Amino acid sequence: MLENELISKFNERVKTINLNAYGVLDENDRIHTLGTDSKLIGRIFEMFAQPILEEIATEYGYIIETPEAQTVYPDFVLMTDKKSKEKIAIDIKTTYVEKGDSTIKFTLGAFGSYMRNNTKNIAYPYTDFSKHFVIGFVYMRNGEAQESKVFELKDRTKIACPYKNVRFFMQEKYKIAGDKPGSGNTENIGSFSTKDIDDLIKGKGPFSKLGPEIYDLYWKYYPKYRSPDKPYTNLAEFLKWLPLHINEVSLFRNFDKNKVIESIKNYSF
Repeated sequence: MLENELISKFNERVKTINLNAYGVLDENDRIHTLGTDSKLIGRIFEMFAQPILEEIATEYGYIIETPEAQTVYPDFVLMTDKKSKEKIAIDIKTTYVEKGDSTIKFTLGAFGSYMRNNTKNIAYPYTDFSKHFVIGFVYMRNGEAQESKVFELKDRTKIACPYKNVRFFMQEKYKIAGDKPGSGNTENIGSFSTKDIDDLIKGKGPFSKLGPEIYDLYWKYYPKYRSPDKPYTNLAEFLKWLPLHINEVSLFRNFDKNKVIESIKNYSF
């Protein structure tokens, strides 16, 4: 499956569904409102996305699998079979903004686990995956949403959806990754900052021109939070550091070092 096909199919189908959810229905036909907890809302969007991904997987003859452990990457694995070395990783990320023109920022997963240890905290070896996608949902909180209230089913129209102005995208992870951690004291990859979701839709991050190998090298060797030795902390410093250490670095897959150096020479900020 080509990445453009997967993205276009997902986008087409999301546009046909209503992404509003209002609560949890119990056995007595009462609805418990969701409130504005970001983790819960994130799970709601994941529930909307999963059936769409299952439909696409079936259409293309893929198996779709969700890892048993919630702490294991990714959220979904698309594959022709379990032995495939061309698996597709799909992670779903959610963030909220205060205003429509607020800066959009996501955390995109750990850089201290499977990128440095091929099998750590990942459903299959990192080398089994040929593509890594992120489905991102951006929303605003609805200040009128009821927090932890209970409504009879007949009164469901009185419930306010806890979010509004939902926007979404699907893109390859390296194309939306930035050069800073998701927050100052965590070892998570951060997306590049933008106020325009179209930048994420089109994958205009700094690594989109440099390529996935340089993205992998950047985050594999990015210094951990408590590391006393920090050879680089941003992309400009890395692009000076890497050519000097190109014969010392490695990835789990073979890569063309000459091509990497050429990409660096041709890159402009």
